[in-house]
Amino acid sequence: MLSRRPEYCPEEGARHSEQWILKSEHFQILVIHQKRNAETALVSEKREHTSLRIMKLSDKAIIPTKGSRFAAGHDIYALNDGMVPAKGQTMLETGIAMGLPEGTYGRLAARSGMASKMGIAVGGGVIDTDYTGEVQVILRNHGEADCVFKAADRIAQLIIEKVANADAMEVDDLETTERGKAGFGSSDLNPKRSVTAREEGVKICFLQANTSENDFFSAADIGNHPRLMKEREMLSSAHVNAALTRTMNDAFLDKIRTAGKEDEKWQDRGPELDRLRESGKRLPDEWIEKDGLLYTKNRLYIPEAEALQTEIAQGCHDSLVAGHFGQEKTIEIVARDFYWKKLADRIRDYVRSCDECQHSKSPRHAKYGLLQLLEVPYAAWSPISTDFITQLPEWQGKTQIMVVVDRFTKMAHFIGLHENATAKDVADTFLRDVWKLHGLPTEIESDMDGKPSGEF
Repeated sequence: MLSRRPEYCPEEGARHSEQWILKSEHFQILVIHQKRNAETALVSEKREHTSLRIMKLSDKAIIPTKGSRFAAGHDIYALNDGMVPAKGQTMLETGIAMGLPEGTYGRLAARSGMASKMGIAVGGGVIDTDYTGEVQVILRNHGEADCVFKAADRIAQLIIEKVANADAMEVDDLETTERGKAGFGSSDLNPKRSVTAREEGVKICFLQANTSENDFFSAADIGNHPRLMKEREMLSSAHVNAALTRTMNDAFLDKIRTAGKEDEKWQDRGPELDRLRESGKRLPDEWIEKDGLLYTKNRLYIPEAEALQTEIAQGCHDSLVAGHFGQEKTIEIVARDFYWKKLADRIRDYVRSCDECQHSKSPRHAKYGLLQLLEVPYAAWSPISTDFITQLPEWQGKTQIMVVVDRFTKMAHFIGLHENATAKDVADTFLRDVWKLHGLPTEIESDMDGKPSGEF
Protein backbone atom coordinates (compact mmCIF):
# COMPACT_ATOMS: atom_id res chain seq x y z
CA MET A 1 0.00 0.00 0.00
CA LEU A 2 1.27 3.48 -0.87
CA SER A 3 0.47 6.90 0.61
CA ARG A 4 1.06 10.49 -0.52
CA ARG A 5 0.45 12.05 2.89
CA PRO A 6 3.40 14.06 4.28
CA GLU A 7 3.37 12.41 7.74
CA TYR A 8 4.60 9.25 6.10
CA CYS A 9 8.02 10.62 5.22
CA PRO A 10 10.01 8.81 2.56
CA GLU A 11 13.12 7.02 3.70
CA GLU A 12 16.36 6.22 1.99
CA GLY A 13 15.71 8.74 -0.75
CA ALA A 14 12.50 7.15 -1.92
CA ARG A 15 9.75 9.25 -3.40
CA HIS A 16 6.26 9.47 -1.98
CA SER A 17 4.89 7.53 -4.91
CA GLU A 18 7.32 4.69 -4.14
CA GLN A 19 7.00 4.58 -0.33
CA TRP A 20 5.37 1.40 1.01
CA ILE A 21 3.18 1.71 4.10
CA LEU A 22 2.69 -2.05 4.54
CA LYS A 23 5.33 -4.43 3.27
CA SER A 24 5.14 -8.11 2.55
CA GLU A 25 7.08 -9.02 5.71
CA HIS A 26 4.33 -7.39 7.76
CA PHE A 27 1.89 -10.16 6.74
CA GLN A 28 1.70 -13.70 8.07
CA ILE A 29 0.19 -16.12 5.62
CA LEU A 30 -1.64 -19.11 7.03
CA VAL A 31 -2.35 -21.91 4.58
CA ILE A 32 -5.01 -24.42 5.59
CA HIS A 33 -5.21 -27.66 3.70
CA GLN A 34 -8.52 -29.51 3.73
CA LYS A 35 -8.33 -33.19 3.08
CA ARG A 36 -11.11 -34.80 1.11
CA ASN A 37 -12.20 -38.23 2.10
CA ALA A 38 -12.07 -40.43 -0.98
CA GLU A 39 -14.56 -42.79 0.57
CA THR A 40 -17.32 -40.16 0.92
CA ALA A 41 -20.64 -41.64 -0.21
CA LEU A 42 -22.09 -40.16 -3.37
CA VAL A 43 -25.74 -39.08 -2.97
CA SER A 44 -27.67 -38.74 -6.21
CA GLU A 45 -29.70 -35.63 -6.77
CA LYS A 46 -33.33 -36.21 -5.89
CA ARG A 47 -35.78 -35.48 -8.69
CA GLU A 48 -39.51 -35.09 -8.37
CA HIS A 49 -41.26 -37.38 -10.83
CA THR A 50 -44.61 -36.34 -12.23
CA SER A 51 -45.26 -39.24 -14.65
CA LEU A 52 -46.09 -42.91 -14.24
CA ARG A 53 -42.89 -44.96 -14.81
CA ILE A 54 -43.22 -48.63 -15.86
CA MET A 55 -40.43 -51.27 -15.85
CA LYS A 56 -40.99 -54.64 -17.56
CA LEU A 57 -39.82 -57.61 -15.50
CA SER A 58 -40.63 -60.10 -18.26
CA ASP A 59 -40.48 -60.03 -22.04
CA LYS A 60 -44.13 -61.14 -22.17
CA ALA A 61 -45.31 -58.26 -19.98
CA ILE A 62 -47.49 -55.55 -21.53
CA ILE A 63 -47.28 -51.87 -20.59
CA PRO A 64 -50.60 -50.55 -19.13
CA THR A 65 -52.72 -48.63 -21.63
CA LYS A 66 -55.73 -46.31 -21.59
CA GLY A 67 -58.95 -47.11 -23.42
CA SER A 68 -59.53 -43.43 -24.34
CA ARG A 69 -57.84 -40.08 -23.98
CA PHE A 70 -59.76 -39.06 -20.83
CA ALA A 71 -60.07 -42.53 -19.27
CA ALA A 72 -59.46 -42.51 -15.50
CA GLY A 73 -57.67 -45.85 -15.28
CA HIS A 74 -54.82 -47.69 -17.00
CA ASP A 75 -55.69 -51.24 -18.07
CA ILE A 76 -53.52 -53.96 -16.44
CA TYR A 77 -52.75 -57.12 -18.48
CA ALA A 78 -52.24 -60.69 -17.27
CA LEU A 79 -48.79 -62.22 -17.74
CA ASN A 80 -49.88 -65.89 -17.99
CA ASP A 81 -53.00 -67.95 -18.58
CA GLY A 82 -55.08 -68.62 -15.51
CA MET A 83 -58.45 -69.20 -13.89
CA VAL A 84 -60.42 -67.78 -10.98
CA PRO A 85 -62.62 -70.54 -9.47
CA ALA A 86 -66.24 -69.83 -8.61
CA LYS A 87 -66.62 -68.34 -5.11
CA GLY A 88 -62.82 -68.21 -4.87
CA GLN A 89 -59.86 -65.96 -5.51
CA THR A 90 -56.51 -66.05 -7.34
CA MET A 91 -53.38 -63.90 -7.28
CA LEU A 92 -52.17 -63.09 -10.79
CA GLU A 93 -48.79 -61.88 -12.01
CA THR A 94 -48.45 -58.90 -14.33
CA GLY A 95 -44.69 -58.89 -14.98
CA ILE A 96 -44.33 -55.14 -14.42
CA ALA A 97 -43.08 -52.81 -11.68
CA MET A 98 -43.97 -49.15 -11.48
CA GLY A 99 -42.90 -45.87 -10.00
CA LEU A 100 -45.78 -43.56 -9.06
CA PRO A 101 -45.65 -39.73 -9.00
CA GLU A 102 -44.87 -38.26 -5.60
CA GLY A 103 -47.91 -37.42 -3.52
CA THR A 104 -50.03 -40.18 -5.08
CA TYR A 105 -50.85 -43.85 -4.66
CA GLY A 106 -52.13 -46.48 -7.07
CA ARG A 107 -55.48 -48.19 -6.56
CA LEU A 108 -56.32 -51.41 -8.40
CA ALA A 109 -60.00 -51.54 -9.34
CA ALA A 110 -62.15 -54.06 -11.16
CA ARG A 111 -63.03 -53.58 -14.80
CA SER A 112 -66.71 -52.81 -15.29
CA GLY A 113 -67.20 -55.49 -17.96
CA MET A 114 -65.78 -58.31 -15.82
CA ALA A 115 -67.68 -57.11 -12.75
CA SER A 116 -71.07 -56.95 -14.48
CA LYS A 117 -70.81 -60.11 -16.61
CA MET A 118 -68.75 -62.51 -14.45
CA GLY A 119 -68.88 -61.01 -10.94
CA ILE A 120 -65.12 -60.41 -10.74
CA ALA A 121 -63.85 -58.02 -8.03
CA VAL A 122 -60.35 -56.87 -7.05
CA GLY A 123 -59.01 -57.17 -3.52
CA GLY A 124 -56.06 -55.60 -1.75
CA GLY A 125 -55.51 -53.01 -4.43
CA VAL A 126 -53.30 -50.30 -2.88
CA ILE A 127 -49.82 -49.58 -4.33
CA ASP A 128 -47.64 -47.18 -2.33
CA THR A 129 -45.34 -44.67 -4.00
CA ASP A 130 -42.18 -46.24 -2.59
CA TYR A 131 -43.08 -49.81 -3.64
CA THR A 132 -41.05 -50.88 -6.67
CA GLY A 133 -41.68 -54.63 -6.73
CA GLU A 134 -43.85 -56.61 -9.12
CA VAL A 135 -47.50 -55.62 -9.23
CA GLN A 136 -49.78 -58.58 -8.53
CA VAL A 137 -53.57 -58.54 -8.72
CA ILE A 138 -55.96 -60.46 -6.47
CA LEU A 139 -59.14 -61.40 -8.35
CA ARG A 140 -62.21 -62.61 -6.45
CA ASN A 141 -64.95 -64.48 -8.27
CA HIS A 142 -68.42 -63.89 -6.80
CA GLY A 143 -70.11 -65.73 -9.68
CA GLU A 144 -71.33 -69.30 -9.98
CA ALA A 145 -68.97 -70.29 -12.82
CA ASP A 146 -65.20 -70.38 -13.16
CA CYS A 147 -63.60 -67.40 -14.91
CA VAL A 148 -60.92 -68.44 -17.43
CA PHE A 149 -58.59 -65.91 -18.99
CA LYS A 150 -55.52 -65.96 -21.20
CA ALA A 151 -52.22 -64.12 -21.23
CA ALA A 152 -52.45 -60.48 -22.42
CA ASP A 153 -56.10 -60.26 -21.27
CA ARG A 154 -57.10 -57.13 -19.36
CA ILE A 155 -57.78 -58.16 -15.75
CA ALA A 156 -57.93 -54.89 -13.78
CA GLN A 157 -57.37 -51.17 -14.03
CA LEU A 158 -54.95 -48.88 -12.21
CA ILE A 159 -56.26 -45.54 -10.93
CA ILE A 160 -53.76 -42.97 -9.65
CA GLU A 161 -55.11 -40.83 -6.80
CA LYS A 162 -53.61 -38.08 -4.69
CA VAL A 163 -52.92 -38.78 -1.02
CA ALA A 164 -52.20 -36.52 1.97
CA ASN A 165 -48.99 -37.68 3.63
CA ALA A 166 -49.92 -36.73 7.21
CA ASP A 167 -47.96 -38.02 10.22
CA ALA A 168 -49.77 -39.39 13.27
CA MET A 169 -49.60 -37.21 16.39
CA GLU A 170 -50.81 -38.12 19.86
CA VAL A 171 -53.17 -35.65 21.58
CA ASP A 172 -54.92 -35.59 24.97
CA ASP A 173 -58.35 -34.63 23.68
CA LEU A 174 -60.35 -34.20 20.47
CA GLU A 175 -62.67 -31.41 19.47
CA THR A 176 -66.35 -31.79 20.27
CA THR A 177 -68.50 -32.57 17.20
CA GLU A 178 -72.22 -32.93 16.63
CA ARG A 179 -71.97 -36.68 16.01
CA GLY A 180 -69.48 -37.42 18.78
CA LYS A 181 -69.05 -41.13 19.59
CA ALA A 182 -72.14 -42.29 17.71
CA GLY A 183 -71.24 -45.27 15.56
CA PHE A 184 -72.75 -47.27 12.70
CA GLY A 185 -76.14 -46.06 11.51
CA SER A 186 -76.15 -42.98 13.71
CA SER A 187 -76.33 -40.61 10.73
CA ASP A 188 -79.63 -42.18 9.61
CA LEU A 189 -81.46 -41.39 12.86
CA ASN A 190 -83.24 -38.10 13.52
CA PRO A 191 -81.94 -36.08 10.53
CA LYS A 192 -81.50 -32.40 11.32
CA ARG A 193 -81.36 -29.29 9.19
CA SER A 194 -77.91 -27.80 9.01
CA VAL A 195 -79.24 -24.44 7.78
CA THR A 196 -82.61 -22.93 8.60
CA ALA A 197 -84.09 -20.46 6.09
CA ARG A 198 -86.75 -17.90 6.97
CA GLU A 199 -88.74 -15.93 4.43
CA GLU A 200 -88.76 -12.18 4.97
CA GLY A 201 -90.66 -9.44 3.22
CA VAL A 202 -89.07 -7.14 0.67
CA LYS A 203 -87.68 -3.96 2.18
CA ILE A 204 -86.84 -0.66 0.49
CA CYS A 205 -84.45 1.93 1.89
CA PHE A 206 -83.79 5.54 0.82
CA LEU A 207 -80.18 6.23 1.77
CA GLN A 208 -79.30 9.56 3.36
CA ALA A 209 -75.98 11.27 4.03
CA ASN A 210 -76.59 10.62 7.73
CA THR A 211 -77.20 6.88 8.16
CA SER A 212 -79.46 7.48 11.15
CA GLU A 213 -81.95 9.25 8.82
CA ASN A 214 -82.32 6.30 6.39
CA ASP A 215 -85.99 5.51 5.64
CA PHE A 216 -87.00 1.85 5.47
CA PHE A 217 -90.26 0.63 3.91
CA SER A 218 -91.83 -2.80 3.62
CA ALA A 219 -93.45 -4.37 0.58
CA ALA A 220 -96.90 -3.28 1.79
CA ASP A 221 -95.93 0.40 1.46
CA ILE A 222 -94.99 0.22 -2.23
CA GLY A 223 -98.53 0.86 -3.47
CA ASN A 224 -99.58 3.63 -1.08
CA HIS A 225 -96.50 5.43 0.21
CA PRO A 226 -96.49 8.99 -1.20
CA ARG A 227 -92.75 9.16 -1.64
CA LEU A 228 -92.61 5.90 -3.53
CA MET A 229 -95.49 6.99 -5.74
CA LYS A 230 -93.56 10.12 -6.82
CA GLU A 231 -90.58 8.14 -8.04
CA ARG A 232 -90.29 7.71 -11.80
CA GLU A 233 -91.44 4.35 -13.06
CA MET A 234 -88.85 2.99 -15.50
CA LEU A 235 -90.20 -0.52 -16.09
CA SER A 236 -93.13 -2.19 -14.35
CA SER A 237 -94.82 -5.55 -14.57
CA ALA A 238 -97.52 -3.95 -16.70
CA HIS A 239 -95.00 -3.20 -19.42
CA VAL A 240 -93.67 -6.75 -19.30
CA ASN A 241 -97.15 -8.30 -19.43
CA ALA A 242 -98.08 -6.09 -22.35
CA ALA A 243 -94.99 -7.27 -24.21
CA LEU A 244 -95.65 -10.93 -23.48
CA THR A 245 -99.28 -10.89 -24.63
CA ARG A 246 -98.27 -9.35 -28.00
CA THR A 247 -101.81 -8.16 -28.75
CA MET A 248 -102.75 -5.47 -31.28
CA ASN A 249 -105.53 -2.93 -30.78
CA ASP A 250 -108.30 -2.40 -33.30
CA ALA A 251 -107.03 1.04 -34.35
CA PHE A 252 -103.73 -0.42 -35.49
CA LEU A 253 -105.48 -3.21 -37.41
CA ASP A 254 -107.71 -0.63 -39.12
CA LYS A 255 -104.58 1.20 -40.28
CA ILE A 256 -103.37 -2.02 -41.91
CA ARG A 257 -106.68 -2.54 -43.69
CA THR A 258 -106.67 1.06 -44.93
CA ALA A 259 -103.07 0.85 -46.17
CA GLY A 260 -103.84 -2.47 -47.86
CA LYS A 261 -106.41 -0.82 -50.12
CA GLU A 262 -103.63 1.29 -51.66
CA ASP A 263 -101.24 -1.65 -52.17
CA GLU A 264 -101.99 -3.59 -55.37
CA LYS A 265 -100.02 -6.69 -54.34
CA TRP A 266 -101.79 -6.79 -51.00
CA GLN A 267 -105.18 -6.48 -52.73
CA ASP A 268 -104.39 -9.17 -55.31
CA ARG A 269 -103.38 -11.68 -52.63
CA GLY A 270 -106.82 -11.64 -50.93
CA PRO A 271 -108.98 -12.34 -54.05
CA GLU A 272 -106.52 -15.04 -55.11
CA LEU A 273 -107.05 -16.89 -51.83
CA ASP A 274 -110.85 -16.43 -52.17
CA ARG A 275 -110.75 -17.88 -55.69
CA LEU A 276 -108.83 -20.93 -54.50
CA ARG A 277 -111.24 -21.41 -51.62
CA GLU A 278 -114.32 -21.19 -53.87
CA SER A 279 -112.88 -23.61 -56.43
CA GLY A 280 -112.23 -26.15 -53.69
CA LYS A 281 -108.48 -26.13 -54.21
CA ARG A 282 -106.04 -26.40 -51.38
CA LEU A 283 -104.83 -23.07 -50.02
CA PRO A 284 -101.11 -22.46 -49.57
CA ASP A 285 -100.00 -23.57 -46.13
CA GLU A 286 -98.20 -20.33 -45.36
CA TRP A 287 -101.05 -17.95 -46.30
CA ILE A 288 -104.23 -17.36 -44.26
CA GLU A 289 -106.93 -14.66 -44.56
CA LYS A 290 -108.76 -13.71 -41.37
CA ASP A 291 -110.96 -10.65 -40.58
CA GLY A 292 -109.80 -8.87 -43.71
CA LEU A 293 -106.11 -9.34 -42.85
CA LEU A 294 -103.47 -11.54 -44.43
CA TYR A 295 -101.15 -13.80 -42.44
CA THR A 296 -98.13 -15.66 -43.76
CA LYS A 297 -96.50 -18.29 -41.53
CA ASN A 298 -98.51 -16.92 -38.56
CA ARG A 299 -97.13 -13.41 -39.17
CA LEU A 300 -99.23 -10.40 -40.13
CA TYR A 301 -98.61 -9.30 -43.71
CA ILE A 302 -98.00 -5.51 -43.79
CA PRO A 303 -98.75 -3.50 -46.98
CA GLU A 304 -96.14 -1.30 -48.64
CA ALA A 305 -96.81 1.77 -46.47
CA GLU A 306 -93.74 3.59 -45.16
CA ALA A 307 -95.57 5.30 -42.29
CA LEU A 308 -97.02 1.99 -41.06
CA GLN A 309 -93.69 0.16 -41.28
CA THR A 310 -91.98 3.01 -39.42
CA GLU A 311 -94.57 2.80 -36.64
CA ILE A 312 -93.90 -0.92 -36.23
CA ALA A 313 -90.13 -0.39 -36.18
CA GLN A 314 -90.52 2.38 -33.62
CA GLY A 315 -92.63 0.21 -31.32
CA CYS A 316 -90.17 -2.70 -31.49
CA HIS A 317 -87.03 -0.57 -31.11
CA ASP A 318 -87.82 2.54 -29.06
CA SER A 319 -90.22 1.15 -26.43
CA LEU A 320 -89.27 0.63 -22.77
CA VAL A 321 -89.33 -3.14 -23.16
CA ALA A 322 -87.31 -3.19 -26.41
CA GLY A 323 -84.50 -1.03 -25.05
CA HIS A 324 -82.94 0.10 -28.36
CA PHE A 325 -81.51 -3.22 -29.43
CA GLY A 326 -79.13 -3.54 -32.36
CA GLN A 327 -80.05 -4.23 -35.97
CA GLU A 328 -80.18 -8.03 -35.91
CA LYS A 329 -82.03 -8.23 -32.59
CA THR A 330 -84.61 -5.67 -33.73
CA ILE A 331 -85.13 -7.60 -36.98
CA GLU A 332 -85.76 -10.75 -34.94
CA ILE A 333 -88.34 -8.98 -32.75
CA VAL A 334 -90.21 -7.50 -35.73
CA ALA A 335 -90.12 -10.75 -37.72
CA ARG A 336 -91.86 -12.64 -34.90
CA ASP A 337 -95.22 -11.00 -35.69
CA PHE A 338 -94.89 -9.07 -38.96
CA TYR A 339 -93.77 -9.61 -42.52
CA TRP A 340 -93.30 -7.36 -45.54
CA LYS A 341 -90.98 -7.30 -48.50
CA LYS A 342 -87.40 -6.20 -47.68
CA LEU A 343 -88.18 -6.11 -43.96
CA ALA A 344 -84.53 -6.51 -42.90
CA ASP A 345 -83.33 -3.59 -45.06
CA ARG A 346 -86.06 -1.35 -43.69
CA ILE A 347 -85.26 -2.18 -40.05
CA ARG A 348 -81.52 -1.70 -40.58
CA ASP A 349 -82.11 1.76 -42.04
CA TYR A 350 -84.33 2.69 -39.10
CA VAL A 351 -81.83 1.50 -36.45
CA ARG A 352 -78.96 3.31 -38.19
CA SER A 353 -80.97 6.54 -38.14
CA CYS A 354 -82.01 6.27 -34.46
CA ASP A 355 -80.86 9.45 -32.71
CA GLU A 356 -80.57 7.94 -29.22
CA CYS A 357 -78.50 5.00 -30.49
CA GLN A 358 -76.13 7.39 -32.27
CA HIS A 359 -75.55 9.31 -29.02
CA SER A 360 -75.24 6.39 -26.61
CA LYS A 361 -73.57 3.61 -28.63
CA SER A 362 -69.95 3.92 -29.67
CA PRO A 363 -68.75 2.39 -32.95
CA ARG A 364 -67.00 -0.99 -32.66
CA HIS A 365 -65.36 -1.20 -36.06
CA ALA A 366 -61.70 -0.46 -36.77
CA LYS A 367 -60.64 2.99 -37.85
CA TYR A 368 -61.09 3.73 -41.52
CA GLY A 369 -57.84 3.94 -43.45
CA LEU A 370 -56.74 6.67 -45.81
CA LEU A 371 -57.81 6.60 -49.41
CA GLN A 372 -55.24 5.05 -51.72
CA LEU A 373 -54.85 7.06 -54.92
CA LEU A 374 -54.52 5.21 -58.20
CA GLU A 375 -51.16 5.42 -59.90
CA VAL A 376 -50.89 7.49 -63.06
CA PRO A 377 -50.88 5.15 -66.09
CA TYR A 378 -47.66 5.10 -68.12
CA ALA A 379 -48.72 3.17 -71.26
CA ALA A 380 -51.80 2.32 -73.27
CA TRP A 381 -53.79 -0.71 -72.12
CA SER A 382 -51.44 -1.36 -69.24
CA PRO A 383 -53.81 -0.50 -66.37
CA ILE A 384 -57.50 -0.93 -67.27
CA SER A 385 -60.80 -0.70 -65.39
CA THR A 386 -63.92 -2.87 -65.69
CA ASP A 387 -67.53 -2.37 -64.68
CA PHE A 388 -70.96 -3.80 -65.50
CA ILE A 389 -74.22 -2.12 -66.52
CA THR A 390 -77.02 -4.51 -65.58
CA GLN A 391 -80.82 -4.85 -65.81
CA LEU A 392 -81.04 -3.43 -69.34
CA PRO A 393 -83.80 -4.22 -71.84
CA GLU A 394 -83.10 -7.53 -73.56
CA TRP A 395 -81.44 -7.39 -76.98
CA GLN A 396 -80.38 -10.59 -78.73
CA GLY A 397 -80.70 -12.43 -75.42
CA LYS A 398 -78.31 -10.04 -73.59
CA THR A 399 -79.34 -7.80 -70.71
CA GLN A 400 -76.02 -6.39 -69.37
CA ILE A 401 -72.91 -4.69 -70.72
CA MET A 402 -69.32 -5.16 -69.59
CA VAL A 403 -67.41 -1.88 -69.95
CA VAL A 404 -63.60 -2.12 -70.29
CA VAL A 405 -61.76 1.25 -70.29
CA ASP A 406 -58.07 1.98 -70.91
CA ARG A 407 -57.05 4.45 -68.19
CA PHE A 408 -54.25 5.94 -70.35
CA THR A 409 -56.07 6.68 -73.63
CA LYS A 410 -59.68 6.47 -72.29
CA MET A 411 -60.48 4.04 -75.10
CA ALA A 412 -63.39 1.76 -74.15
CA HIS A 413 -64.97 -1.53 -75.21
CA PHE A 414 -68.67 -2.22 -74.61
CA ILE A 415 -69.38 -5.95 -74.62
CA GLY A 416 -72.84 -7.49 -74.24
CA LEU A 417 -73.43 -10.35 -71.81
CA HIS A 418 -76.29 -12.65 -70.93
CA GLU A 419 -78.19 -12.15 -67.66
CA ASN A 420 -76.77 -15.27 -66.01
CA ALA A 421 -73.18 -14.85 -67.22
CA THR A 422 -70.66 -16.51 -64.91
CA ALA A 423 -67.07 -15.60 -64.13
CA LYS A 424 -65.90 -18.10 -66.77
CA ASP A 425 -68.13 -16.45 -69.39
CA VAL A 426 -66.70 -13.04 -68.50
CA ALA A 427 -63.13 -14.38 -68.78
CA ASP A 428 -63.80 -15.93 -72.19
CA THR A 429 -65.35 -12.66 -73.42
CA PHE A 430 -62.38 -10.70 -72.10
CA LEU A 431 -59.91 -12.93 -73.96
CA ARG A 432 -61.90 -12.74 -77.19
CA ASP A 433 -62.59 -8.97 -77.29
CA VAL A 434 -59.84 -7.31 -75.22
CA TRP A 435 -56.81 -9.53 -74.76
CA LYS A 436 -56.77 -10.52 -78.46
CA LEU A 437 -56.42 -6.84 -79.45
CA HIS A 438 -54.36 -5.25 -76.65
CA GLY A 439 -52.60 -8.07 -74.81
CA LEU A 440 -52.64 -8.83 -71.10
CA PRO A 441 -52.82 -5.70 -68.85
CA THR A 442 -50.64 -5.23 -65.78
CA GLU A 443 -53.56 -4.08 -63.59
CA ILE A 444 -57.33 -4.62 -63.67
CA GLU A 445 -59.35 -2.30 -61.45
CA SER A 446 -62.97 -3.09 -60.56
CA ASP A 447 -65.57 -2.34 -57.88
CA MET A 448 -65.14 -5.77 -56.20
CA ASP A 449 -67.84 -7.32 -58.36
CA GLY A 450 -68.31 -11.07 -57.93
CA LYS A 451 -67.36 -11.89 -61.51
CA PRO A 452 -63.85 -10.32 -61.71
CA SER A 453 -62.96 -11.33 -58.15
CA GLY A 454 -64.17 -14.96 -58.50
CA GLU A 455 -62.82 -17.57 -60.91
CA PHE A 456 -61.97 -14.84 -63.42
